[in-house]
Amino acid sequence: MPPRIITRARGLKFGAVVAAGCLALSACGGGDDGASSDESAPPLTGEPIKIGYGASMSGPQAVNGLAAKAVAHAWEKYTNAHGGVNGHPVEIELVDTKNTVPGATSVAKQFLGDNSIDAIFLTDLVAEGTMTDLFKDAPVAIISGGGSSDLLWSALPGVFQNVSGSDYTIKAYANQAQSVGAKNFGWAACAEVAVCQENGGKAISYAQSIGMKGAGSQLISATATDYTAECLAFIGDKADAIAFNIGFATGTRFASDCLQQGYDGTFSVINSGFDQTAFGKISGFRSVGGTNGFPWWSDAEPVKIYREAMSKYSSDGSWASGNSTAIWSSFELLKKALETAKPTEITRQTVMDAMYTVNNETLGGLLPEPITYTKGQPSKPVGCNWVFKFNAGDDNPESIEPSQSGNGAPGDLASTCTGY
Repeated sequence: MPPRIITRARGLKFGAVVAAGCLALSACGGGDDGASSDESAPPLTGEPIKIGYGASMSGPQAVNGLAAKAVAHAWEKYTNAHGGVNGHPVEIELVDTKNTVPGATSVAKQFLGDNSIDAIFLTDLVAEGTMTDLFKDAPVAIISGGGSSDLLWSALPGVFQNVSGSDYTIKAYANQAQSVGAKNFGWAACAEVAVCQENGGKAISYAQSIGMKGAGSQLISATATDYTAECLAFIGDKADAIAFNIGFATGTRFASDCLQQGYDGTFSVINSGFDQTAFGKISGFRSVGGTNGFPWWSDAEPVKIYREAMSKYSSDGSWASGNSTAIWSSFELLKKALETAKPTEITRQTVMDAMYTVNNETLGGLLPEPITYTKGQPSKPVGCNWVFKFNAGDDNPESIEPSQSGNGAPGDLASTCTGY
């Protein structure tokens, strides 16, 4: 069984828990990471809302799960310091799925079998697409932590998604590359996941259908020490846009190698394939990007709250990426659903029922399009995201505003929709 980060007993009142030890995901001790609170917030007197979170904190794409750990910690601490959810404190139990199907299956079964878990979150881009049978007719709400597989997130009732899936994302890579004038589209595929390779064929076919030329696909292994051969292959195929279907930790090394070999085109990046801090350090790096999570650079008040919480409670965690903001918005959507439903008690069923109160919700621009969940039906595929440009040396990404806002928000929070 994968190691637990921290386990918690169900039913302890918040005050007793604090007196006895640490909150789930929280470090013991004082300072800014302690249990500071908004003095005007009501006391936390309700029964805890317990969330089980399976996240890939090790393995080939561990950056996604480590971001989940940082965001979950900050959201839990910030929420509890500001009144909880209708007076209920939240407790998040995080377990490493190890970026493998057996690891994710073990964690999911652990949470499904624990009746004290009120909702389950999952962040594991390697394993998520194989979880459909396990989550079919699950008695607990399954909520996406920035997930992308349409095999899961738009396939089952009771499984809740609020960001675009892989089918839309495949098209977005090519659309955003074309928007900056690219004509020859290449695909850098994560070697560890078969679907990355499958997506490459689909993406290149789509790029050709909108008037671009295909510059081939190359397998990029996270464990490789050098990417010279792959970079030279793209350069030989005259690629002027290379899509990163790889995590940003691998992408930074790949981009550096390609630039050293003379690549002078654009990198097309999306979600966990992009991290502002990491790519900002690579001289000559130029990109056009898309993010399923809200733009972290926006001056909108809800985004300022996100940055404040991350700075205060997870200062060492990754926050300047769409993977991180997508996870935050999933937590905020659960919170909004429970605040709307106001259940008299917290159970698996009342949390599930609360999720079905979500109707035309954008969280003030934190979601890419109005989200509605309908009982008995899978989540509707999302056909919108946010598009930006970012070059090394830029303080922040530059939003590419659409002609029409997909979520009704103005400015940086206005999303781009190209259909599904």
